[in-house]
Amino acid sequence: MIMGACLADYGGLVVSARKGEFEAGFESAGQTREHVHLAKSLGIQKLLIVVNKMDESSVNWAESRYNEVMEKITPFLLETGFKKEDITYVPISGITGDNMKDKVDPEVCSWYKGPSLV
Repeated sequence: MIMGACLADYGGLVVSARKGEFEAGFESAGQTREHVHLAKSLGIQKLLIVVNKMDESSVNWAESRYNEVMEKITPFLLETGFKKEDITYVPISGITGDNMKDKVDPEVCSWYKGPSLV
């Protein structure tokens, strides 16, 4: 992670939307915060936050959970030194491939109008 971050201008951070998993990674002892600090200190200027596992049964592509993840992580990213305009969020399902290459089907997720991951 450190060598790649030293050479990159844009970083990708994958977080889980699954209840409990995001919180475990983001709370004070979680690695999500550590990775954000490392990325910023190594020169990453722009971040892509990939919110994975949106298809999981406790999430089920809920806009409320996606917004909750964004609302929790955004203030931390801003405090770390990232600018709001340099942060992009994309919801995906790694298992089904939804919103990775092709945009997620509106029947699966009607509220997301942004780009796919790729």
